Amino acid sequence: MEDVKMLIEREIDALKEDIIASTIRLIKVRSVEDEPQEGMPFGKGVNDALVFCEELCRKLGFETKNFDGYALEARFGNQNEDVCVIGHLDIVPEGEGWSVPPYEGVIKDGKIYGRGAIDDKGPSIAALYGMYVVKKLAEEGKISLDRSLRFVFGTNEESGSKCLQYYFKKAKYPTVGFTPDADFPVIQGEKGFLVFELSKNVYGNFYLEGGERLNMVPDSCIFSGDFDLQKAKEIISKKNLEAKAEVYEQDGRGVIKTKGVSAHGSLPFKGENAISYMFDILQDLYEREDEFKRFIEFYNKHIGYDIFGKGLNIAFEDQKSGKLVLNAGMVKKFDDKVVLTVNIRYPVETVYEEIEKEILNVIKDYDVDYKLITDMPPLYFEEDHFLIKTLLDVYKEFTGDDGRPLVIGGGTYARWAKNVVAFGPNMPGDEEVAHQKDEYIAVDRLLMCAKIYANAIYRLAKKD
Repeated sequence: MEDVKMLIEREIDALKEDIIASTIRLIKVRSVEDEPQEGMPFGKGVNDALVFCEELCRKLGFETKNFDGYALEARFGNQNEDVCVIGHLDIVPEGEGWSVPPYEGVIKDGKIYGRGAIDDKGPSIAALYGMYVVKKLAEEGKISLDRSLRFVFGTNEESGSKCLQYYFKKAKYPTVGFTPDADFPVIQGEKGFLVFELSKNVYGNFYLEGGERLNMVPDSCIFSGDFDLQKAKEIISKKNLEAKAEVYEQDGRGVIKTKGVSAHGSLPFKGENAISYMFDILQDLYEREDEFKRFIEFYNKHIGYDIFGKGLNIAFEDQKSGKLVLNAGMVKKFDDKVVLTVNIRYPVETVYEEIEKEILNVIKDYDVDYKLITDMPPLYFEEDHFLIKTLLDVYKEFTGDDGRPLVIGGGTYARWAKNVVAFGPNMPGDEEVAHQKDEYIAVDRLLMCAKIYANAIYRLAKKD
């Protein structure tokens, strides 16, 4: 095993410049979901990233197949069983406040900066080159494989994973595999992923919009209407929100813009919610006793700055996975209706019906409507499962860390692909930069991941 490990490390070191260059090239593609076009179900940007990866996979000697723009498959070998790695090419919008251009792949202080650098373009490139090294060593007769190799690039992980749902209607599920889209040592479980809308019919000539994606802590929210600008400034000052809100006049109307801090929706405690800042201000500013006032009161009493669901009576938790977390991700006024989109990650021992029951009980007093958008039940592997044990062993060989498997709030492709778990790239203690400004991956981490992933692929491809 040690000889193979050394072979892999030498091969990866020799590919260092190629790995860095491919990562930067992929970051340069703004693969944010956009309007669909023919053969491009998630827009041109996402498809451009898919096309680049298809060209790269062919260059690396893989057989490729494009699944109608939903996913790209790269293969090596013809065994009945396989090892599958699944990465995603789509990214969340860049947001505001970057100190470097978000789509240039700038290298500074040993880090590659750019949207998607850590989530999930850098890790996907690392894993692809890791699989390439295993393929190359097998072709040269230096190692033997009992399972074939498959790499899948998805295109819609950030917005519901419709890509994998489409792909697995046409392709078989993996025998075993991983997605490089979370944390080390290894992810044995993922909390339930719930999205719902809370809406209320409102009347009044005002504008309200905040948030760009349901799985991002919103860093901006705007309210526009007829109100006293001086009073708004006094309220903001009283609440010590001067750094979080600005007030100005535009086209004869008052405008309030609140500024939060973006973070991944599964980690709302890492960010600051601009929508919550806005509703806090509106609580004292909005004076009309109408339906919108009732919605403001509902938000502040039952959501507000709470990220654990206490106000909605859904603060569930368990020993396996910890606490439920809540992110009020988007709000918008549509004609005569205000709609709030909420994303919840719930513990592995909680069931959706318990959550729905408590929410419905709370909102009935406010005439707020509930609409389920998505519910993905929790995922959980026992610690003695072959896949968990193998990946944990590989991680320990490289790091010497005796860390235990984790359960996370983030949802990955593992939910849609049987026999797959999330594995890296974040190490214990890393700064959380996914979905945030100045996202990056360290060059050293990129190369270490390639080595870890190559060894994991090799180990999983052996039956003994």
